[in-house]
Amino acid sequence: MRNFLTSQTLAALRFFNAAARHLSFRRAASELNITQSAVSQQIKHLEDALGCPLFERLGRSLALTSEGERLAAVVSRSLAEIETTAREIKDARARATIRLRAGPSFSLRWLMPRIADFYQKHPGISLFVVAEYGALDATHRGFDLAVELTPGPVAGLCTDDLMDEWLLPVCSRRYLRQQKIRSPEDLKRCTLLHDAHAFVDGEPEAEWKHWLDAVGAQAVDATQGQFFTLANMSLEAALRDQGVALGRASLVEELLERGELVAPFKTPVKSRARYCLVYRKERAAQRGMPEVMAWLREQATATRSPKSAWLIHP
Repeated sequence: MRNFLTSQTLAALRFFNAAARHLSFRRAASELNITQSAVSQQIKHLEDALGCPLFERLGRSLALTSEGERLAAVVSRSLAEIETTAREIKDARARATIRLRAGPSFSLRWLMPRIADFYQKHPGISLFVVAEYGALDATHRGFDLAVELTPGPVAGLCTDDLMDEWLLPVCSRRYLRQQKIRSPEDLKRCTLLHDAHAFVDGEPEAEWKHWLDAVGAQAVDATQGQFFTLANMSLEAALRDQGVALGRASLVEELLERGELVAPFKTPVKSRARYCLVYRKERAAQRGMPEVMAWLREQATATRSPKSAWLIHP
């Protein structure tokens, strides 16, 4: 049996759909921007292929035959599904997806509160957030763009400054009262809570040692306390009255503002490491990248200085 769905009959179904909706060859022709004669010819071809009439010609008006009604229902539904699927495919192709890598704690506490703003401004771009830490591999990488806390350029990748990071001890109000913390030297009797993987190649106590040296509290042992692989874990321990964490401005601002943690000392110290945008040079111009990078810079600029955000005395 010869296949009914030839290229000509498939094309004729579109003309039939318009004529069936309008019950008028003239209005169908106007919708399709063709001549009425062309519509008539396409309908005749379809009727010849099916071997039955699809319309009853009633003088100046048209009515669908029973066969025409059956075909019209199927064609209308099928064309609508095709249109919807094609639009979805087109929209998906039109959306750029950027794989954005950032540390788990930074992703949760700095990026996530801001991400709704990104989608409001850039509805055509999707962010696939990769929450990872550790050395960045210039060759085998699972990201397009990374926000990396680093003391220097990342080998083999473009490294653009994004924003400084600041360090300040934080703890719960209960722990502050229990330990009677008044000066940095009082930390000698406290449990220090460490992010042992603050940045690549840093010692487990690197951040605490940097802060203690900066404020002149060398008598405090920077190597003592509890060590975690994530900054968020050290902050959680501080929230549970387990010690004093060395907070980063990007992670603790809201906790301080809500009063969940307090900063015993008005001595923020700039970290040895700063946040940078890290990427391959050839990726800089890919679809969506300029917008994501510009938005991250905008958010970094709007991030308040610890001079105003952190000086919340208990």
